[in-house]
Amino acid sequence: MIVDLDGLRAAVDQPVTWRPVLVRLATGQRAGLKELCRRHGIAVLDTIERQLAELARVRFPSDKQVEDRRRFVADVGSANYGVWVYFPWADTIAHVLAPDDYFDVITSRNRDKITHGEQRALRDKCVGVVGLSVGGEAAVTLAQETLCGHLKLADFDLLDLSNLNRLNAGVTDLGVPKAWIAVRRIATINPFLRLTVVDEAVTTTNAAEFLDGLDLLVEECDGLQVKYDIRQLARKRGIDVIYAADERGFLSVEPYRTHPDLDVFHGEHPGDLVQWLGGWDNLSERARRSVGQIGISLGGYPQLAGEARYAAAQLANVARRLLLGERIAPTHRHFDLEDLIPGE
Repeated sequence: MIVDLDGLRAAVDQPVTWRPVLVRLATGQRAGLKELCRRHGIAVLDTIERQLAELARVRFPSDKQVEDRRRFVADVGSANYGVWVYFPWADTIAHVLAPDDYFDVITSRNRDKITHGEQRALRDKCVGVVGLSVGGEAAVTLAQETLCGHLKLADFDLLDLSNLNRLNAGVTDLGVPKAWIAVRRIATINPFLRLTVVDEAVTTTNAAEFLDGLDLLVEECDGLQVKYDIRQLARKRGIDVIYAADERGFLSVEPYRTHPDLDVFHGEHPGDLVQWLGGWDNLSERARRSVGQIGISLGGYPQLAGEARYAAAQLANVARRLLLGERIAPTHRHFDLEDLIPGE
């Protein structure tokens, strides 16, 4: 929803959460916006001229169309054009392109790895992400590639200092819900993407509600029972489920849309997460050493930033293909870079 200047005034007085505020000014309200921001210490970022110049290059990409670009920018003008986005957690408001123009520019460098038609089809998709450690990196990657128009994110956990070895956050985020951190990052990339946040645990009692409307589920939670229950529900609804672990490039694809008879967990029914990853012998040697020390000399399971981002890249690749209707075979295996690039 886009509000007017009075709506922004009301929003400034509300408690700070994860939600950005979209504002459209009427003619002559720029002075009122600047005064409001001055009183409340809100930084004003206005790079609209630069964005319009880039929009003109998207509309007129040929080097022979320089004059067309100049006329386009002049005709659009910047005084009353576009939308202002208030980020309350950062005390900042930014002037950005109108929604459809923003979409065209932010997806322009995807072409034609993702075609314009495919990008518009993806705009109608809804993706859910449960668990926002690896899942948070996956959600941001999905948003950056604009692989959906609606993201639903769920995680009950708060950020701890030890999470900073792999999550894209900082000390100013300690104690903040991981769900808020992920959606704040996404909102600054694409403020027009529809975002739904569930900052509580997904359980057997609310999993069905979370799945409502989804075209794809990225499952990255820790609890084995919830993993099982949400897969059962997704299978009944024909919702594809993908999962990646930051351990030896493990990837699971359960494409229930095209394989409705596929058993959950590929029929493995693991007793614990290590078994789901292929058992003790399929963990990396370093992970086996670390896992054996949890509760003795180590306080938690080992995870690395590079492995989390590799998992996010795997998930984004498979998500894009599934959301565009490609048939992908059920997959349950490791894509280990140390196997693919062995040491001598």
